[in-house]
Formats: sequence, C-alpha cells, structure tokens
Amino acid sequence: MILGVLIALGEMWSPGSYTNVQFTWLHLAPAPGPFPNGLSLVMGTLVDPLSSLMLVVVTVVGFLVMLYSIGYMHHDHGLPRYYAELSLFLASMTGLVLANNLLEFFLFWELVGVCSYFLIGFYYEKPSAASAAKEAFLVTRVGDVLFLAGIFILFSTYSLAGPVGSGGWAANGFVFVQGSTAVPFLATAMGGHTTLLTVAGLLILGGAAGKSAQFPLHVWLPDAMEGPTTVSALIHAATMVAAGVYLLAITSVFIGFTPADQLAIVAIGGFTTFFAATMAVVHPDIKRVIAYSTISQLGYMVLAIGAGFAMVGLYHLFTHAFFKALLFLAAGSVIHAVGTQDLFKMGGLKKHMRVTAAAFAIGGLALAGIPPFAGFWSKDDVLSAVYSQLGSHPLYWPFFLLAFAAVFLTAYYIFRAWFLAFSGETTRDPTLPAAHEGPWVMQVPLVILSGFAVVAGLFVFLPGFQSLLLGGAGVAGIPPTYGTTDLLLSSVSVGLGLGGVGLAWSMWGNGRVYALAETSPVQAVRRLLLNRYYFKVGYDWIGLKGVYTISRAADFFDRFVIDGTIRGLQRMFAFASNRARALQSGFVSDYAAYVVAGLLGLFVLLLIVGPYLLGRLGGG
Repeated sequence: MILGVLIALGEMWSPGSYTNVQFTWLHLAPAPGPFPNGLSLVMGTLVDPLSSLMLVVVTVVGFLVMLYSIGYMHHDHGLPRYYAELSLFLASMTGLVLANNLLEFFLFWELVGVCSYFLIGFYYEKPSAASAAKEAFLVTRVGDVLFLAGIFILFSTYSLAGPVGSGGWAANGFVFVQGSTAVPFLATAMGGHTTLLTVAGLLILGGAAGKSAQFPLHVWLPDAMEGPTTVSALIHAATMVAAGVYLLAITSVFIGFTPADQLAIVAIGGFTTFFAATMAVVHPDIKRVIAYSTISQLGYMVLAIGAGFAMVGLYHLFTHAFFKALLFLAAGSVIHAVGTQDLFKMGGLKKHMRVTAAAFAIGGLALAGIPPFAGFWSKDDVLSAVYSQLGSHPLYWPFFLLAFAAVFLTAYYIFRAWFLAFSGETTRDPTLPAAHEGPWVMQVPLVILSGFAVVAGLFVFLPGFQSLLLGGAGVAGIPPTYGTTDLLLSSVSVGLGLGGVGLAWSMWGNGRVYALAETSPVQAVRRLLLNRYYFKVGYDWIGLKGVYTISRAADFFDRFVIDGTIRGLQRMFAFASNRARALQSGFVSDYAAYVVAGLLGLFVLLLIVGPYLLGRLGGG
C-alpha cells in the first residue's frame, strides 16, 4: 500500500503526466461499415493526477478501515466472509480508479456495486439489512442502465470521427489517453452532434447520481447504514459513493460536457447539498445523520464539477474521505461501546471515551468548514470556484445560494450529534452498558484519520498540488482566483459554520435536549424531514402500484393471450387429428367408399366448373 501511495503521489505532483499501459483484450477484424480498420477493445492502467488522488484515498482509508475492523468485527461469526467481500471491493475500486477506458471502467463499476450489495446485506438474517441491500442494488442499477446508455450513445456518435487514431475514438476502445498525452475534449470536435452529446452527458449524470446518491436517486444511502459501520466508513463515505463523482470528473476532463449538461449537474449538486442537509438536522440515528451528511457533501463535489472545476471537486472528495471516514469510525466506536445508534439514549460519553469524543469533534469541525481543518479549504474552494462562474452563468445562482445555506445546516447537525452523544454528565438511558474505549486497533485509525482531517486541506499550499488543482491535467474551466471576494466568501462561510455550532450548543449542549411542543406547527416540518420528504414512500408506491400493475397486466397477457393462443391452437390441432384418426378404420370397404365419394365429388366439380373453363378457352 505504501509503495502504491508513493507512486501515486509522484504522479500527482507531475501535472500533465500520464502513465498509460494497455493491451488488446479483443480485436474484431475489419469489415464494411463504421469500423473499416476493425474494432479493438483494450484493458489498461492509467495513472494520472486524477486517478492518483483517488488512489491515495482508496488505499489509505481502505488500510485504516481494515485495521479498525480487527477490533470492531472480532466477535462476528461471519468474519471470513466480511474480509473476503471487503478485499474484493477494494480490488474492484482500485481497478475502477486505474481503468484507462470507459468500458473497463464500467466493468469495475458494476463489480463495485455487487460488492456493495454483499456488504450492506452482511447481516442478511435481519430483514431490514436484506431489504436495504436490495434497495441499494436496485436503485443504483437504475443509474447504471442510464450510464450504459450514455456509453452506447458516445460509441455510436464517435465511431467514425473521433480524434484518436484512424478509426475514431470509439473504434479505439474508449481509451482516455493515447501514449503520454490526454485526449482532447470530444466536445471540441463534436460537429453536428451537440444534441446527442447532451443526451449522453445527462445519462452519465444519471449513472453518477445513482452511485453517489444524488437527488432523486438518493434514497438508498441512509438505509445502507444497516451494514457494519466499517462498511459505511469505507464504501458509503470514502470510496464507492465517490465513484459517481469520479465518473463526472473524468468525463469532464477527457470527454467534456455541453453547457446544458453543466447546468443540469450544477442544479443536481447544489440542490442535493441543501436537500440532504435538511434531513440530517432532525434524525435521531447517529449513523444516518452522517449518511445524510455524505449525500450533502457529495453534492458540493458535483456542483464544482458542473461549474467546470473537476479538480476542485476531487480536492473536496480527497479531504472529505478522511474526515467522513473519521466520523463513521468514531460513531462505530460509540455503537461498539453502548450498543445503540439512538442519539437520544446517549449522553455524557466524553468522560469515558475521550479519544473517540476528540476524534468526532475534529471530524465535525472539518465537516463544518472551520479553519484550519481540512474541510474549510476544500469547501471554500468549491464555493469560490462556483462563485467565479456566476457572472457568465446567472442560472447557477439559486444552486450556489442553496450550497451556501447548507454550510450553516452542516455545522448545526453534526454538532447536534456531538452534543447529544458526548456532552452532559450521564447517559439518558441508564440501561445502556458502561461506555469504554475500544482496543488499540480501533483507536489508532481514529488518531491517524484525525491527523488527516487536520492537515489534508493544507496540501493546497504545496506548489505542485496547487498547480494541479488550479490548472493541471488539462482541466476544463477557468482556474479560480483568490482575492478580496474569496476572503469575504470564506469569512461569511466560517461565520455561518460558527453560527450553526452555536445554535447546536444552545439547544443540545451540556446534556440539554430541546423538546418541540406537539402542538407546534413546526412539527409538520419535522415529520416531513423524518419521513425523507416521503420520497421513499413515493418510490414504494410506484413499485407497489405502478410496477405491480404492469406486472399483473404482463401476467394477464402471458396467461390469456400468449398461452391462450398456444392452447387454442393445440386444441384445434388435437380436434383435427382426432377426426382424421377416426377416418383410419382399417376396413377396405370404408376406403372404397372414400374413393367413390372422392370421384363423385370430382365429377360434380367438373360438371359445374367445366362449362365455364370451356367458355373461357373458346373465347380465348
């Protein structure tokens, strides 16, 4: 792992550098049509600044989660299966990050989804876990179908006139780079295919929305918390859900989006950022609060990529992976100690779990965007980058404002969780077991991730990283500039974050529990948020009424139209065969009678038709 990280860091600090090794997996011979030079499908490894950043995240967080699992999962009877599935997932995610073409990327993309299904449903004996695994699998498959359709459109559109090689980009297997240079944006050579490229971009956005739990395909991620907390830390905070963001980033860099696509991406990202944050402010489950936070923070990344700043979005992905994995593992430490995920049963844990309390606080400060923690630098870069585009793209304004408002909500809900869990004198539920820290294999990853949550954002001050962030790797868009306006934005952002922390303290600090009166009109809003805006209910209704109705109609058509037709033909032929079989009596006299009857019939026919035929012949 260390060697891989060092190689990735070396590649990261060499903007414009691409190491691409590939071989032909399948070659189809030349044939008349769109591929006169044949079709080659390749498998390869691409190490570039984008994949290097992701490779560091996957390997470092993956190693720490594996280490943490030794203590967290030691009592579980399914431990061999757990490590097998987790190892397969990490291998699949590494293959996805290093893929050098879209088809190979999609193969690993699907394998990552299957591993997620296994791990979410790890406790398959529980009906809720089995249901959550199926929900995640089905919802993400919707996005995958859209993604695959987008690949097909790009393949058909660029099979003849792509910028790579003699047979076009698609004919060369969707390879992102050729040799040691990046493929130019296909958007610059799209000719008359603007509409098709827009449709393909929207379909790829659909695939990314499914994997990264963006609106409206966000419903699966909160329920995915049924899996082990270590799974949540790795898959649903640092790696798998980040794959959708990574897809948008490499598409932006190597393929390109049309302006209509970019507006759609900005809209989805900006709205999801605020939308998910509102649900986190009321939820009583510590893991689901962090899950909604993940959806919201992924929205920031999508927002930046839509505005044309792929590396800024990946920079936030980089810092977010560390502090969000820290929050999940700290939550896991709490759950491991007290045996519940209900925040309202906790309280006073700081006295008994100082390392965990400090780790959760550091992760919360990074998430809230309080300087000098990692989230401050990357989140403010996102806001500054998007703000720089508002003059030329006024339609971005509403989504920028939503993302800005989410800063306050983010600080509030994460410190609401901290105060409910750790502040106060005693736990609210006296039946809970005595709190205690986990073994050293659980504490060491918390300490390391806490260090990353503090210093990861400071990477921006390293010259190589700053060059990469602001213009390396052929990134589209105008590099963000830093001046008085950015300082003002950061000041307002930090003020909102501190305001959210202050509000959380005033309502939940020192063991306080804010009780909302049952008669309050705000209760309706609270119920709306607790029920996730009834999206899950709506999807369940669609599945129950819509899909079930279609299924019943298909069943009726199958049973009574298709099967009915077949059975009708069967009965007709059976009746005819039975009648024909009755004619075979075995008596010579019967056969002689049939011959005589036939001759008489022929004679009558000639008497009727003969004069007519003779007249026609005579007239001719």
